[in-house]
Amino acid sequence: MKINFKIILVSLCFASCKQVQNLSDKFTKPSGKQVIERNYKDDDAFLEKYEVVYEQAKNNNLELALPNVIYTKSDSLDLSILSYKVFLEKGERLRIETNIKTDSLQFAVDVYSFLNDTLISKRPIVSNEANLNHLNFEVFKTGYYKIVMFPESNKKVDFNIGIYTEPVFLFPVAGKGNKDIQSYWGAVRSGGKRKHEGIDIFAKRGTPVIASVDGFIATAKNSGLGGKQIWLKSGIFGKTLYYAHLDSIKTRSGKYVKVGDTLGFVGNTGNAKGASPHLHFGIYNSSGAINPLAFVKKSDLPNSREEKVFKNGITKLAKNELRIGSGVKYKKIETFTENTPITILGKIDNWFHVQYADHVEGFMHESLIEENI
Repeated sequence: MKINFKIILVSLCFASCKQVQNLSDKFTKPSGKQVIERNYKDDDAFLEKYEVVYEQAKNNNLELALPNVIYTKSDSLDLSILSYKVFLEKGERLRIETNIKTDSLQFAVDVYSFLNDTLISKRPIVSNEANLNHLNFEVFKTGYYKIVMFPESNKKVDFNIGIYTEPVFLFPVAGKGNKDIQSYWGAVRSGGKRKHEGIDIFAKRGTPVIASVDGFIATAKNSGLGGKQIWLKSGIFGKTLYYAHLDSIKTRSGKYVKVGDTLGFVGNTGNAKGASPHLHFGIYNSSGAINPLAFVKKSDLPNSREEKVFKNGITKLAKNELRIGSGVKYKKIETFTENTPITILGKIDNWFHVQYADHVEGFMHESLIEENI
């Protein structure tokens, strides 16, 4: 039997190079995008096309409301890059998740910040790591961000992407939620002499008040406007959480507490005497009080379903409106006539994310489109 030593040598070299690459990745932690781009480096034409498509997607004007689920697919013959402008608040954590495993398909996510109303940062402020088809990002500044996402294009796979936010802190009153907040940041107090520097969460007297973060109890006392109050410090350089008007306190100064520990119970002590029992909850940093709502406001989770989208579509009516978002409330971009061929990039609820002539993108209602077979 003849042994082809050349083939064996090439195979060993390939295996060795792959092991070296995997070892290197453990230290350098490349992003999902960087790993996918490796597959394009030996194909100049495809790499050039990818770079053009990525920049076009990054600079589109499409908007996305959260939470949402996007149904899409990878394509072994083409690129499908999704990009949306989203509004995020400090105190939220952005979560992007897919239902595909990295051993079957690598997914890439980049998040960019807006430098002004139209200019997007050159480099992403955060990206998902290779071998992680999800991203968690704690928002450091309230404003608009641009999300750019795409799968590797070496096979055809239908999948979905869930995009939503969650508060970085636990809600501070046990068993309560958003509907129990009845007084917000900035509300007028003392006949206009001051403004409310927190939120009020109403609950029955004696309802447990809990630690929203791990940290140390800086102060637990009965004093002044706050009555029975607790100041919880989250780390040396972290924020300080203020719990006021408690009926009673169940902790002490200097104690280390963990998320969910009971600190005290809802009441109406201090200047809340005579009012309905509630917790005044505030957050302070080195600059003073900040609006605590986004830090604890509970978020809706997106509901996903099994759905496949076709790639090639055609418009059905004499007038077919294209919009910048998935709803009639969004601005109209333009109107297409009947039998206009379009490419389907994804679907959100009853709206298709479509592309026309390789550069015009927008959302079109499913009633205006049929599959172009």
